[in-house]
Amino acid sequence: MATDVKTSRNTTGHATPDRWPTPGCFDDIRMLEIGDESVDFCGLLMAGEGADVVKIEPPEGSPSRNIGPFLDDLPDRNRSLHFWTYNRGKRSITLDIASPEGRARYVELVKAADVIVDAQGLGVMDALKLGYNELSAIRPGLIYCSITPFGLTGPWRRFKTSDLIHQALGGSAYCIGYDPVSPGKWDTPPFMAQAWHSFAIAAEHAAVAIAAAVFHRDTSGDGQFIDVSIHDACAQSTEATVSRYIYNGRHQVRNVPQQVRCSDGRYLAIVIVLLRLANLPKLVEMLLASGECDELADPKYQDPAMLNTPAVIDSMVPILKRWVGKRKAADAFHQLQTCAVLCGPARPPEDLLEDPQSIAREDFVEIEHPELNRSFTYPRHPRIQTETPWRWGPRAPLLGEHNEDI
Repeated sequence: MATDVKTSRNTTGHATPDRWPTPGCFDDIRMLEIGDESVDFCGLLMAGEGADVVKIEPPEGSPSRNIGPFLDDLPDRNRSLHFWTYNRGKRSITLDIASPEGRARYVELVKAADVIVDAQGLGVMDALKLGYNELSAIRPGLIYCSITPFGLTGPWRRFKTSDLIHQALGGSAYCIGYDPVSPGKWDTPPFMAQAWHSFAIAAEHAAVAIAAAVFHRDTSGDGQFIDVSIHDACAQSTEATVSRYIYNGRHQVRNVPQQVRCSDGRYLAIVIVLLRLANLPKLVEMLLASGECDELADPKYQDPAMLNTPAVIDSMVPILKRWVGKRKAADAFHQLQTCAVLCGPARPPEDLLEDPQSIAREDFVEIEHPELNRSFTYPRHPRIQTETPWRWGPRAPLLGEHNEDI
């Protein structure tokens, strides 16, 4: 049985690794990763579970090395904070796979690989005779995962796109924003989720499919081809939006939590539409005890049956907002949580880094950058695995750093 990774504490209070446990979930898996930024997160997920992920880059470097911001605002292929974030735990080699020498070296790598994740684009590797059909003959049992905008089949398979377009076409942008001012009409545009959202969704789909394929190969000896469409992944990841329309004929109503400005200038997000799930009698009692909400002494707020009616709950909303506005966001958050009100302060990054909950769960860790003689704080990963702990480092590789090793 694997043991937890041993950690120490640095001056920031965040964990630093002393050693990695053995084995990891995929410590016997070597994965070759090739393509643009749409493949990065899939490789990170596999590397975090212990796979030896070899990032194959063109001589000029992966496209994601050119995505800012850059350390100290100095553009450089080895200083992209985006690349650092999504490429921890990997190794990097440079190959010109279009050249005979590069192709030969790539084939040699394939002979020792278990998984290939290819985001080069529709037909690119096939044209080089480096697609699944050729490579599976060289490496029996190979698991080959293709990640493309619209998959390898269908009328849109050759369309060009981007993260923003995927969020729009896949439906997630339609779901994010404010409620309509009237049925079917909005005075604000839909929102785009955080950048690279569509690629992250597809990467999760790909990583789960790869894990299933590895299990299948372990039990059967057979490899397989996985066709991941970023559009498919997005269109199927809009929570209940599609099913609500299919089964009830209802359109998604854009909705965000109510943002209430607090006395310290911060905002508290409250999910007003779910206020009915709160402990309403306790909430009324707490608000009355403050001496600031005397209208809640009205009998309708004291009768549990009436208190649970939509009209009475709606009438509480402005009272609750007024009470929140007189308090610091953190204080209002903790008090309302005792009444099961779904809420939370909108917090800047420095709050998260110093939060006792985050420190206790080691949400952020320090990763050394020896070439800079510095360490930097990174997000670890949002789960804890006791038997095969998540591997959050080492830092992203320099361009071609492992050419000689591999």
